[in-house]
Amino acid sequence: MNTLDIPPQILYDDRCDDQYGLGVPSMKKLSRFAAALLSLVLLPSCSSTAGGSEREVSILYVGNSFVYTGNVPRQVRVLAELYGVDCTYKSVSKGGGSLSDTMGVAMKAMDQKQYSYVIIQDYGTRPGSDGFFADVKALCDKAHAAGAIPVLYSPAWVNIDAVPDRQGQKGYTDAYREAASLNGALLVNAGDAWVYAYDAIEGIDLYKPNDYHANDAGAYLTACVFVGTLFDIHVKEATGKNRYSGELAIPLGQAAWEFVNYFHQHGCEYDILAGA
Repeated sequence: MNTLDIPPQILYDDRCDDQYGLGVPSMKKLSRFAAALLSLVLLPSCSSTAGGSEREVSILYVGNSFVYTGNVPRQVRVLAELYGVDCTYKSVSKGGGSLSDTMGVAMKAMDQKQYSYVIIQDYGTRPGSDGFFADVKALCDKAHAAGAIPVLYSPAWVNIDAVPDRQGQKGYTDAYREAASLNGALLVNAGDAWVYAYDAIEGIDLYKPNDYHANDAGAYLTACVFVGTLFDIHVKEATGKNRYSGELAIPLGQAAWEFVNYFHQHGCEYDILAGA
């Protein structure tokens, strides 16, 4: 079943990936959250080379089609495990849905299992609204209380022209950044990273034809931003295990790493309006 064929109900599944393109097919389960959190602090960075499993994390994704199109959770898992992070996950997502639509199921998921990270992504037009900030606060509060780290996921701004809308993206990112700051959450800034990649790599196309969702390359770039932000992983090699392993895999991994580390290298955030 293609991800675009998924019916518009809440997807809440931890079966194998080929069921809905979602699931937890890892070799090992997260044993204890405390051990996983300790490993995140004590284990060395795995950003340099691929190797054996060094640490375990479990991720809950709460969002909509910007989570499951291109199967971002699975791409994150494959890349993380390539670089020594045993990553299990569950996805709670609804096509065209908002955080209000998935709130109840997400809260129940956090009651039933301890997660290392809770990824939070809202409907495209809501960021910046009162409802957006209220729902983000509720989920972040629940994640903190459950011992998880809340992470806001800011995807590429909806744009039917299949090129970055820099002004729209800036407002979108600013809303997610403010919400993250208010709630003690991390930010996976995939949207701005897309703009950076378009500036850095000539002739790329990250959107599906006549669509505002990511194609496989776009979802791969998003996954590279996730593992760079959460696990300090620099993706330097393609793998046939991933959904995307085309000729842009290595350049996109490099662009993601450069973007994630831009502030440390230049002392400022990448200016998506100026392209520098």
